[in-house]
Amino acid sequence: MKQTITIIDYGSGNLRSVENAFSNAITDNNLKCKIRVTSDIHIIANADLLVLPGVGSFPDCRKGLQNIEGLIDVLSDQVLFKKKKFLGICVGMQLMFDFSLEKIRTSGLGWLSGNFNKIKTVGSDYLGRKFKVPHMGWNSLHLEHINHPILKEINEKDQYYFVHSYYLEGNQTNQVIASTNYCHKIPAIVGNENYLGVQFHPEKSSLSGQKLILNWLKWRP
Repeated sequence: MKQTITIIDYGSGNLRSVENAFSNAITDNNLKCKIRVTSDIHIIANADLLVLPGVGSFPDCRKGLQNIEGLIDVLSDQVLFKKKKFLGICVGMQLMFDFSLEKIRTSGLGWLSGNFNKIKTVGSDYLGRKFKVPHMGWNSLHLEHINHPILKEINEKDQYYFVHSYYLEGNQTNQVIASTNYCHKIPAIVGNENYLGVQFHPEKSSLSGQKLILNWLKWRP
């Protein structure tokens, strides 16, 4: 029986890129999954796996969730109580936390503890270039919980594509699975039980991103 992966359309994600990346991972590995892209809360409630992309500002993405009546309640019920497997991407990952200070203090979903503040541009990189915000480009990961299934066959030479200006601070150490370094330490993969979030874009991260998507699809929390 095919599992249904539902990519949530709330007006704030690069949906086609995410859909294509998941489709490639499914096809290349002969997995029995089907993908739906939807904003229909009834379809979301019946999904097996949930993916929440996110591009743009935190307040705009939060407003996008609120604008779909019942979506926030359905998401929290499916993830926290029915234990559906969930992946948040970029701002989709940020929304899993308490709040962000981007533009104006805005509440998140509160599934994980921590908040987002602007990246502190201190110092220079190894070529002597001053750090800039947004953090835009390729970075490797420091694997902090190396036995987590999401990190299977991933190593610290793999590169992932980041585009963001705000980073997670005040997070519990046991919720950070991998981090990167840009000006300072930035949590890159976080999670608890059945839900994970990535600050980077796996759908734009070539073979490294495909490997991570495959790990998530095969993961059995």
